[in-house]
Amino acid sequence: MTKLVIQRNDNTSSWYDTFHIKEKKGMTVLDALFHIQEKVDGSLCFRYSCRGAVCGSCAMLINRVPRLACKTQISTIKKEIINESNSNDVLLKNKEMDEFKEEILIEPLPLPNSNIIKDLVVDLEPFFDLVYSIKPWIDEGRHDNTDPNTLIEPAMHEKIDQFTNCILCSLCHSICPAFKHDEQYMGPATLAKAWRYYLDPRNDQESKNGLLNTINTENGVWGCDVVYKCVGICPKKVPPTKGILNLRDVIKK
Repeated sequence: MTKLVIQRNDNTSSWYDTFHIKEKKGMTVLDALFHIQEKVDGSLCFRYSCRGAVCGSCAMLINRVPRLACKTQISTIKKEIINESNSNDVLLKNKEMDEFKEEILIEPLPLPNSNIIKDLVVDLEPFFDLVYSIKPWIDEGRHDNTDPNTLIEPAMHEKIDQFTNCILCSLCHSICPAFKHDEQYMGPATLAKAWRYYLDPRNDQESKNGLLNTINTENGVWGCDVVYKCVGICPKKVPPTKGILNLRDVIKK
């Protein structure tokens, strides 16, 4: 049997409920949550969609580490608990976890400036407001589709793809230390998107200049602490810090 301790939340209070489930081979944390919701407590609320680590909807804290529940297997977490004392991974060395030894702790993602709607469901509107603030799209009316200069060469396509892989799961947002000293910081996901659209040759120079003006602030590219936590936590291997440093270099020129 596997013991899950889940943080519950409503409009007035927060508490922890404990559930015991029989683990099946390959069972993910999301599978376990479905089992609890369908067989034990139908009031348990959590967010999900694709179940395949594509949409980013099921982001949550699992043993105090931001992860995707659909990608995280119960067996993996149990191995981490066993090996935690010998681990060199700073994400796993957490004294606060002592009281939860031999248990899997599941909590809502701690997003800056966001409230918990219910149980594991967090309000994502502040996060997406930041992403939309840089206008992450190509205005088709501002460029000529027939212009050969707007064709994407394979080398540039590869550079862009590295950042296009972002699924907006907000894991990097939840772990970024810059928010501790600046609640208005744009965040790594937003700035990674900014670099992706700056690179895109289909974006005209006027749009690129406007993008740079938007992020050339203390709560933009200059707010990053450059500690690479966002890079380490990304489930899609997107390197936001790399994009931020590249944007700084462009602005300095």
